[in-house]
Amino acid sequence: MSTAPRRTVLGAAALGVVCLSGLLGCSSGSGDADGDSGSPVLTGLATLAEDNDKGVVTYLDAAAARGLGRSGDKRFAVVGRPAGSLLNAYEPGPWAQHLKADQIDTAIDAQGAGHWEGSFDAAAVTRSLKANGYVSGDEDGRETWARPDGKGVALQVSGDTVSYSAPGTTRMSAVHPEDGASLADVEEYRRATGCLGAVYRADFNRFTSTEPVRLSALGQRAGSTGRNTEVLCAVVKDEATARRVAARLRSVVQDKAPRYDGTRVTVEEGEQPVVRTTVPDTAAQRPGRLLVLDLDLWMAVVKV
Repeated sequence: MSTAPRRTVLGAAALGVVCLSGLLGCSSGSGDADGDSGSPVLTGLATLAEDNDKGVVTYLDAAAARGLGRSGDKRFAVVGRPAGSLLNAYEPGPWAQHLKADQIDTAIDAQGAGHWEGSFDAAAVTRSLKANGYVSGDEDGRETWARPDGKGVALQVSGDTVSYSAPGTTRMSAVHPEDGASLADVEEYRRATGCLGAVYRADFNRFTSTEPVRLSALGQRAGSTGRNTEVLCAVVKDEATARRVAARLRSVVQDKAPRYDGTRVTVEEGEQPVVRTTVPDTAAQRPGRLLVLDLDLWMAVVKV
């Protein structure tokens, strides 16, 4: 178990974050770096088996993201879509047009597997799958649609959930982890989730156990005015690494001024320290800029 964290402020002025009423749950302060069993992000991570962490894992509260952009504000377009590639292909999949991004309320996507919750036309989807050569079978007591040749994605579809697993994975066991063997049970993910706090999107990048940085995560928060704040959390091996990472991040903020003005860096100490960086966006900046454009802070964490 981790020791109780002691917070050391290393950055600039404090940054206030307002919860989005009706869309995002409020968290107290900056979040609990030891993890919160009631976290929607952890609930999403609990649907993926631990071996899904070979690439980026993304949680999205898609309903909240749609609410943020419902006034025609397209700033949230980059971070408002599920990260999985199923719905981003140039050609429609075997479900034709019966699976759409706007049907998804929450999504958790990994490299080749994922789980969505929302409102789906299960009958139309399965009819289309059947017409495209998919057959229904039983896998661990769950109806699963797959191609007889083993090619293509396997799916489990109901009116409120869609789970999928791509070829090369352990089929649908990727989205039905055994007790204690989900990503939510991995201490690094719990530490990072607690650090992020109340976010509508979180992108996790797992490193090997021998790396100084065990896991990094980038979260998106939005206030009631639609102003976005990006939270970058790095779970590291020890306090010396935490101090080194924090120093690198502060150096980037200073060297790239005024790009990251208002940024605050803190360290949550303990057996697995977490370095937390909060970066406010202006009204002119699109949420997700640390993910797709301003990569300096991400690289500062990766290159430790």
